[in-house]
Formats: sequence, structure tokens, C-alpha cells
Amino acid sequence: MEDLLYCTTSIDTLEAYQAWEIKCVEYLDYLREVCRNTSQPISTGLINSSIAKIARLEYVRSTLRPRFVHEGSGHAESSKTGLSWMEIETAFNNRVLTGVVVNSSYIEPRQFLTDARDTVLDHTRVNLQRHACLKVNATFNGEFVADDKRSFKSITTKNHELYGASDLKEWYDEYVMDAILSDLEEFQERDSGWALSRILNLIVNVNKFYPMHGGCRVNVPRRIISKRATINIETYDNACFAWAIVAALYPASTNVNRTSQYPHYSEVLQLEGIDFPVTLKQITKFEHLNDVSVTVFVERERDEKKRITDSDTMIVPLRVTKVKRNKHVNLLYVQHDDNVVGHFVWIKNLSRLLNTQLNRSTCKKYICESERLARHNVDCARLNQCTVILPDEYDKWLSFRNHNRTKRLPFVIYADLECILEKTGIDDERISRFVYQHHKVFSIGYYLHCEFDETMSKYRHCRGANCVEWFVNELYHLTHRVKSLFDRNTHMNQFTHEQWKQFTGATHCHICEKPFEEEHIRVRDHCHITGRYRGPAHSYCNLIYQESRFIPVFFHNLSGYDAHFIIKDIANRYDGKVYLLPVTKENYIAFTKYVKDTASGSWRGTDIMQLRFVDSYKFLSSSLEKLVSYLDKSKLKITQSIFSNLNTQEFDFLTRKGVFPYEYVDNFDKLNETSLPPREAFYSSLTNEDVFRR
Repeated sequence: MEDLLYCTTSIDTLEAYQAWEIKCVEYLDYLREVCRNTSQPISTGLINSSIAKIARLEYVRSTLRPRFVHEGSGHAESSKTGLSWMEIETAFNNRVLTGVVVNSSYIEPRQFLTDARDTVLDHTRVNLQRHACLKVNATFNGEFVADDKRSFKSITTKNHELYGASDLKEWYDEYVMDAILSDLEEFQERDSGWALSRILNLIVNVNKFYPMHGGCRVNVPRRIISKRATINIETYDNACFAWAIVAALYPASTNVNRTSQYPHYSEVLQLEGIDFPVTLKQITKFEHLNDVSVTVFVERERDEKKRITDSDTMIVPLRVTKVKRNKHVNLLYVQHDDNVVGHFVWIKNLSRLLNTQLNRSTCKKYICESERLARHNVDCARLNQCTVILPDEYDKWLSFRNHNRTKRLPFVIYADLECILEKTGIDDERISRFVYQHHKVFSIGYYLHCEFDETMSKYRHCRGANCVEWFVNELYHLTHRVKSLFDRNTHMNQFTHEQWKQFTGATHCHICEKPFEEEHIRVRDHCHITGRYRGPAHSYCNLIYQESRFIPVFFHNLSGYDAHFIIKDIANRYDGKVYLLPVTKENYIAFTKYVKDTASGSWRGTDIMQLRFVDSYKFLSSSLEKLVSYLDKSKLKITQSIFSNLNTQEFDFLTRKGVFPYEYVDNFDKLNETSLPPREAFYSSLTNEDVFRR
């Protein structure tokens, strides 16, 4: 993609534009295929990144095309408004529309969002007529500048639920336009230093939404019926919510499950604007219409660590009323297996329904006093709409448990790359913005460190136009070699007399460092790669103390620079999913590549090898020059071993920070020169500085 954008700076004829558009369309077809591909699992991050790239390229096409192609009257309105609409097909299960409002002439965000309103609402309204409920969010994409840096950044709104009766204009103004403008203003005013330079597009994501609602064809579990704490009205008109409210307000003495024993809900309840089956969101409106407060409970699976009784489930609040009125009703929401349709039941006796949850021992029950219950109701309504479970007697201490993550990884890679700055040949003062240089990787090197065998540690590098491809292939073959070592499963070396004496006399596990109790099983932990005995351990600790199936690959400033040159080859060179940890759609903190053919069985297996690319700058936020300056030369043992043929003076020159003529080296041929270029060649237009003499 960067190559396509770079080429636009040199297009000056119709023929050049037509050649560029052919390549652009081919790449757009590839990106669209990635978005709608369902034949193999693709991460959400990769699909979203592809959508952003499609929108960005379409923006470039919309601004470049009028310079060379004169459109007929059919395109007049699009060029006149400065907006165009485009739809992108995706493989998301519940996605019904991914649309892009492409900008071609707007420079003011508020005006752009205002004029895009009708387009967005028209397409949202059409889909809302096809689907009863939708969840919609929008992403504003723009180019931002800070000093001499440029970056593409996104502002994404939260998902908002839309129903047939929703006011779409109110939704757009409040949850799209106001939200984006507020975030944009906050982003530009804080200390980031970034300012909006260009408006690219607005991406609208429309998804199907299945709200929790109460129907009347759900069976109440027998475990709840047996408590005789609820009243379930037998009805088939999808009005179980209304009948449950009526049963609470007008209780019957006999045949309490029959609707004939109660007044009809339409006669005693105000239901204007309430649709059946009732959703949780509609309950607030119902409360205002009828001066009745409603709290809804639901049954959830109980956490094994928190279990006190033999019950597998517990009753927790699903919706807590904000103001408890004189007329208050507690309802139980019984969910169907599909978690879409539910059923409302009146809770006649809340204490009886919750009695097993209040039972904290086998012989006593502790029931809250009325004053304490009143205080609890106030706090519960004020704090949140869910139950708060505090640590109990058996789980009141926090302690480190992931002892398997304390083991040093057997292999780790440290890598770096260098680029030449190829000039574009454009230097026109009449053009306010253009691509001045294009970065091309010419050299890449990595150091593989082996924790258990120093002879396996090595440094390798490659120079040339295909060095990234070489690096990716090196990683591929390395994962297979490491996989073969992991699969070796070497038996433990023969126990020595000293090791046996140390094992029998040990009082603590060498993994968790906790003492051996009388009932604990003590085992001998050993490395399954080398067979080396490591120490005595608990049986459980030994089971989880396994080799990690990933190799970390560290780049300094990976997310800001190196990732842009290697991510495409890493993703496509060989089969396997890529998981991203993104900052933005094009900026990643880290990403993981699964090497599919290293799995013994299914690619989802736990033995599949992973390459985990990590940015060391995130926890060592200084330049490499400064970090190396903290080390004494005697500590540079790895560098000394690799350049062992150098004498002391030559090694001193090697480790000294030099000045590289980046702008002079603008093609591969200059790397073969055997003498230094003139002093003027070291000038940097980025910092506007020249090299100084020492």
C-alpha cells in the first residue's frame, strides 16, 4: 500500500494514472477478498485494518481521478457535494453494512460530519427496516501532523443500539457527530501536539442486534419452581412482563398462574410506546408511565472458587432501579438456551429465592436486619447495576500464581533493520505537501540467543533488496528447529548422589517457593529439552512448568517503524493466523504469528509454534545509542564474540556512535563505495543539521 501511495507523487500524465489505477484496483480487490474471506479464521484486527486501507485508497483515487479523467454529468452531484458513499463486504457474522463516506474536498470536521448525516441516516434507515434492532458505531479517519511528523489516526465511537422507534437524527448528532468532535478537540488540545491536517473518511459499521427481551415460551427451571418463591403467569401473548407486574400489584389468592385471576394489563397499566416483548431498556420508560419501580434478577453460573453451597448457580441483579418507589416489583428474567429470548416471572418472596446464597455454614443462616437491608438497597442502586462479590474467608489474599511464566524462555531473538532513503525526485515549492523520500529496507540482522546451549546462539544478517523475505524465511525455519527440540522430550539425566541428597532434604518447592506439606506429592523437575535436573517441586507446579511455545522477536521502535516493513511478509509468507495488539488500525504494540504447519494435529492445538513480535521501546523508552552508553565495553560480550577478528582499537571504533549519511545513501549502489562521501553528504534535512568536526 505504501508503494501505491508513494507512486501518486510522480503521476503527471493520463497514461501514468491509468497504469497506477490498474495496480490500485488489483490491491483493492485483494483487500476486499481479505475482508469477506470465510474459508479460514482471520483476526478482527486484520479485517478492520483492511477496511481502513480500502477507505484510504478510495480517498486517494477520489482526489487523483479528477486531475486526469473528466467525468460526465452522472458524477456531478458527487463532485459538487465533495462526498461519496462506498460499501465494503466483510466476513463479520452479524455485520449487515460497512459503509464509508469518502471525503474529497471538506477541510472542516463539523461541516463534513453535518453534510454526511443524510447519507449515513438513509443507509441506516434502510437496514433498520430490514432488521428490527441494530448496533451502530462510526470511525472518523484523518491525517494528523505534529512538527515534521505525519500519521493517520482514528476516532471510534461506542456501539449504540437503534430500534424501530429510535430518533436517528438525535442518535447521529449526539452519539456520532458530538462524540467525534469532542474526542477530536480533546485529542488536539492535550500534550500530544497532533493537529488535524486532512479529513479522510467516516466509516459506519452496522451490526445486527438481538436485545434481551421477554417472551412467553420459556420453561422456568425446576430448581426455581421448587423454592415456591416465584409466580409464573401462563400466557402466550408475549406480554409476560405486563402480566408479572399485574400479578405483583393485584395478587390473587387462588389459581395464581392463570391470567383469568387478574385484571387485563391494558386496563390497569399505561403502556404507550411499550413494545412486546419488552426489552430491558424499555423498563425505564415503563417506570415513568406507571410510577412503579422494577428490579430484574437473573440466574448465573456460580464461580467454582466462590462456591459455598452445592448449587451450580446463583441469583444476581440484572437491572437495578434507580429510585425505589412505594410500588416496587422484583422480577426474575429466565433466559432461553440461545440467550436471546427470555421470560419474566414475578418474585413473590425474594428471601426464599435467595436463601441458599445467604447460607454461609451448614448449621446457621444469617439474615440481614431491616436497617442493614435498607442501607444495602441504597448502595446497590447507587453503585452499579450488577452484584458486587467481595473476597470471602477462603479467597481474601492476592498472591502470584503464574509460576510457569517465571521460567526463562529457551530462545529469544533481537533484530533490527536499516533503510535507504530513495528520493522521489519531487521538489516543487508550489506543492505544499508531497512525498520527499521513500524508505526501502536494505539490511536486516538478528541475534538468536539460546538459554541452555550457548553454541546454538548466533548472529545472522542479510543485505540487499530481498532481505525482508530472507528474514521471514529464517524465522520460519527456526520455528521448525525449535519445535523439533520441544518434541524431543528428553528423559532426566541420571541422578547423582548429591542431587538425591538435596532432593530428599528439600523443604520448599523450587518453582513456587512454598513449603512441602505432608499431603503434598514431591517430584523431580527436569528440563525436557536437555534432561537437566532443576530441583524438587510440587506435582501440580511441575505439571504447569512447561516450555512456552513462542519465540519473542524484539525490535526497538517496532510499532513506530520496523513493523511497517515486515508485517505484510510475516502475515502472507506462510500459513497461520496473525493476532494484533493495536494502538490504531495501522500502528501495533505487538503482534503474534502462528506458524500453522508446526502443529501436530489441528492448527488450533496447544503445541503450535508462535512468533511474538514485541517493541522493546515500550519498556526501554530511550534511543539505542543512550541505552548502549550505559554499558561498559567489557560487557559487550556478544558483539566481541561476533567480531573477534578485530583488534582493540578497531573494536573501539566499531562500538562508537558514528554519523551515517542517510540522505546520501539513496540507492543500493552507493553501499558498495569504499571511501567516505564528502562532508556535505552528511547533512540531514530532517533535523536541518550538518555533521561537525571532532
